[in-house]
Amino acid sequence: MQEGQTDHARRLQPEPSVASVRGPRSHAERKTEDAIGGDDDVPEIAHGHPLPTSRFPPVPLVRPLETFGATFAVEVSSHLCLGPDTVLRAAIGKSLQTLLRDGGLLQPLKQLRYALRGEHKLTPTTRKTVLRAFGPMATSLTSVLDGAPAPEELQSMSDWQCVASSWGVLSEDNLLDVIVACFVKLDELGEAATALKAAGRIQEAEAMVATRFDQTLPAWQQVCPELSLEGCLRIETSLMVLAEAETLGAPGKARPTGRDSVVESFLDPKAKPLGHWLREVLSVTKCSDLRDLSDLLERKQVRHQRTRPISHDTLKAWSATKPGMVMSLEGCQSLLMLVANKQSKDRLLSRYALARFLAFMCDFLRASVHAESPNWKEAQRMLLTRYLQLVEARDGWLSEQIASAESNSQHPLNAVNS
Repeated sequence: MQEGQTDHARRLQPEPSVASVRGPRSHAERKTEDAIGGDDDVPEIAHGHPLPTSRFPPVPLVRPLETFGATFAVEVSSHLCLGPDTVLRAAIGKSLQTLLRDGGLLQPLKQLRYALRGEHKLTPTTRKTVLRAFGPMATSLTSVLDGAPAPEELQSMSDWQCVASSWGVLSEDNLLDVIVACFVKLDELGEAATALKAAGRIQEAEAMVATRFDQTLPAWQQVCPELSLEGCLRIETSLMVLAEAETLGAPGKARPTGRDSVVESFLDPKAKPLGHWLREVLSVTKCSDLRDLSDLLERKQVRHQRTRPISHDTLKAWSATKPGMVMSLEGCQSLLMLVANKQSKDRLLSRYALARFLAFMCDFLRASVHAESPNWKEAQRMLLTRYLQLVEARDGWLSEQIASAESNSQHPLNAVNS
């Protein structure tokens, strides 16, 4: 799975320099239809970052994220979806820039940005390196570098659309492909509604959004009445993608429930998502509790970041997901050194990313609520309630949009749901 993670990181590398994001205005109490933006909502590319991953400012939070940190910027890909950089940082603690740097592409892509702005000329070697990384988008970028105007499809792409375009062919039999494709389709819906509104066809735009989100605000009014619109939309679409991905990965694509649903089990308020994940580690390693696991790590001389012992206190802090103590990918991989079976190791690694993302969703919800913020258990219960509603009401729209193929017994999501 570590090798697969490297491959996934490589495939996610190209998008930051060409991502074009249409984000929301920051009025949390506006009417539902105002979630459909217009062309006047699109600002210039923000400066101040070495390589911007969004043309829009982060989601305005009611209060800073407590667990993932006040400096965590929640970026968007469209009016409806979190951006891929945000999803990556939430799920594995790695930003796009980190993955680019690890892959040796950060500096070449910075040079590409300068070249696209007419401030720098690429050397032949750098040009080949960058264009090779962009895959199917290379032809369009080559013409731009040669002086042609940027094609409309490049200028209007959301971040997820850029990921998909540079990724190549998406398959229903790959977990990451399913997630990317779901976010792309949701972005396309938002873009289509935005185009209709810009053309003055406001009622059509509202009707288009209502076909998919007519129950969103009423449902959240019952679950969490003080949730901001910006938070509501991004949490809703993220849960929709998780419900779709989990269902597509189930045997026969049947709706997973109870113990069959990993999302449902990780959102059980009896423990935090990463606490539930650690209990699975205990089960696989046949440890009775976290102290027993800590003793096993010491006997096996497993170290965090090569030098630091993983103490009982560290494991308790990871389980409790204390502020500043969110388990890192390196910490996860250290624990997985105790797991010999590859299938078990792959399953736990996939579930770690899911648990960490769900922990982020709890933190994001708490930071997006007006008035008094719910405690963590309440936030987790709110997410669970809405997730179960979405799974129950799932009509297959996203799956019909991305593919209609029969289920595959080797679907990577089976690694999560088995």
